Amino acid sequence: MKAIVVERFGEPEVLQFRDAPEPTPGPGQVRVRMEVAGVNFSDTERRRALYRIPALPWIPGNEGAGVVDGLGEGVDPSWSGARVAFWSFESSGAYAGYAVAPAHSLFRVPDAIALDVAAALPVQGLTAYGLAHFATSLAAGQSALVHAAAGGVGLLLIQMLRRRGVVVFGTASSPAKLDLIRSMGATPLPYGEGLAEGIRGVRGVPTVDAVFDSVGRATQDQSLALLGLYGHLIFFGDASGAPHPVDPDALYGRSLKVSAFGLGAHPPAELSRAREELLQWVAAGELRVHIGHTLPLADAAEAHRLLESRRSQGKIVLRTTAPV
Repeated sequence: MKAIVVERFGEPEVLQFRDAPEPTPGPGQVRVRMEVAGVNFSDTERRRALYRIPALPWIPGNEGAGVVDGLGEGVDPSWSGARVAFWSFESSGAYAGYAVAPAHSLFRVPDAIALDVAAALPVQGLTAYGLAHFATSLAAGQSALVHAAAGGVGLLLIQMLRRRGVVVFGTASSPAKLDLIRSMGATPLPYGEGLAEGIRGVRGVPTVDAVFDSVGRATQDQSLALLGLYGHLIFFGDASGAPHPVDPDALYGRSLKVSAFGLGAHPPAELSRAREELLQWVAAGELRVHIGHTLPLADAAEAHRLLESRRSQGKIVLRTTAPV
C-alpha cells in the first residue's frame, strides 16, 4: 500500500510518500480501507518529537474514515463492510491506504454523510463536544470567548455553544477567518487590546463567563483578564507555548476557575453518546463541518506546512484514495 512514512523527526520534509506493508487487525481491532485521513496539530508535534514520541519508522495519523475490510478477534461482525470514521490514541497509521483502529473508537457513518466530512469530525468534534458538555455547563444567556475560533475545534465549538443559547465571541487573525466565525453565529473579534471593548459593545460589560483557550501562553493573561465573576478559563491546547503557572492568589478577587480539557482522558466508551449525537447533528444539517483544504496523501508535507503556518481554516484532510 501507499503510505506516508517517517524515518527521522524534523520538518515536514520527513513525511515521505512510499510503499509500506499493509497492517493486520489484532484482537478488538478492525482494518479500514482508508479514503480520507484527518490532519491534526498533534501529528505535527509528534513529527517533531514534541508529543507522545512514536517509535520509528512511523506512519502518522490517528483519525480518518473509510470502509471496514477486516475484523480482529472478538469484533462484532456487523462492522464488516461498514462505512466508519475513527479516532483513538491507540491507533496510528491513518496516512495510508489501510489502517487499523480499535472497534470501540468507531463512528458508524450513515450514507447521508460524505466520508471526507466524517474524517473531519472525530478529533475536533469530540473535543468541541467535550468542551461544551463535559468541561463546562454554560446555560442560555451566559457568554463565552473562543480563541482561534476559525480552526476545526473552534468552528464546531461555536455551534455547540450556540445550541445551548450561549452568547459566543471568537478571535481570529484575518478578515476571511473573522467572516467565517460570523457565519457560524459568533461575534468575530480580532486579536489585540480591543477585545474587552468588542465584548462590551455586545454585552454591555467587558467580560465573559468562560474563555476557551487553545493558544496558551500568548493569550493567557488576556484570557484571565476578560473573565467576570466566577469566570472559567479552560485550556485545551498550547499552540503558542505552554501556559505559565497560575498563582491562586490571582484568582480570589473574582473567584475564578482555571482548568484543562484533554480528549485522551475520556475512555472511548464514555464518548459513545457524543459520537452518536455528532453524526445526528451533521446528518440533520444542524452542525456544519468546515473543510478548508483537501489534499492528496502524497502532499502530506504541504498539509503540515499549512497547519503550522496558521493559514488554514477549519479542517485539513488528506484523500488516501480516489473518490468513489
